[in-house]
Amino acid sequence: MFMSLPVSSDDGGASTRAALIAGGIDLLLTLGALVAAHSTVILADFCKTLLEFVAVVLAWLTLRRIHRGTHHYFDYGVGKLENLSSLLVGLLMFLCLGLIMSSAVWGMLHPSHISGVGIWVSLAAQATYAVINTRLALRSRRLARTQNSPLQKAQAGLFLTRAIGNGFILLSLSLSSLLVAYSWSIYIDPVASLIIAASILFAALGIFKNSTLDLLDRTLEEEHQIAILRSLANHFDSFAELRDIRSRRSGSQVFVEIVLGFAPERTAGQIEADARKLKTELEREISGSRVTIAIA
Repeated sequence: MFMSLPVSSDDGGASTRAALIAGGIDLLLTLGALVAAHSTVILADFCKTLLEFVAVVLAWLTLRRIHRGTHHYFDYGVGKLENLSSLLVGLLMFLCLGLIMSSAVWGMLHPSHISGVGIWVSLAAQATYAVINTRLALRSRRLARTQNSPLQKAQAGLFLTRAIGNGFILLSLSLSSLLVAYSWSIYIDPVASLIIAASILFAALGIFKNSTLDLLDRTLEEEHQIAILRSLANHFDSFAELRDIRSRRSGSQVFVEIVLGFAPERTAGQIEADARKLKTELEREISGSRVTIAIA
């Protein structure tokens, strides 16, 4: 799933709130359809919708926590907060996975046609939310480009995945309803739910792999270390001495501190301008980085 959590602008917060409201309504509709229908796919859809809603809630709560805090509290903590939230979603995903697979296996062993008014509720909801999620994906993608926000980029991917899921469930329920005259159609529902379960499983494994690794602070990748050295080489005539380079990765955040010595005849204004140029270049080269230029 989807959970890089840097500080975003007000527009980003509005986008997340809109997703929260839309997801809450979708969750209620899916729950109503589940209660009023006999369908393993609708059960899988409810679990999937619940997971997505929890993910959006955690993103929203984390953004609020960051906005209420001061800058220095979160330089090294936001990465941990991000990945702990992802692990929580991953655990919930495995619980839902077990429920879906149990229902699907039961449906394969005791097959029957889908039924209930909830089928029509789900069909209407899938069609509606396919459009809503597509619009939210496009909006988040636009915000990700304008704000350079990893959160909005992740949200765009989430909404696009949800729109594809809406289309898949809509197709599955439509085929199960339209092909009821064929005996083999009773297997469409449990097989489709197993496909949804497989997508949840792959997402959960990815979350655990990435989040457990990112919970540990580690050195930068070689390509980023080379980018730092390349930028220093580009500005070698701006400073007199390279004293130290300290860097670390914490979650999705990269922190770089460079200690430079300058010639005594350089003015404070010149030193500040050179340091700002180097900082800007490095933060552009290394996505999600925060660079500090210290003067020795």
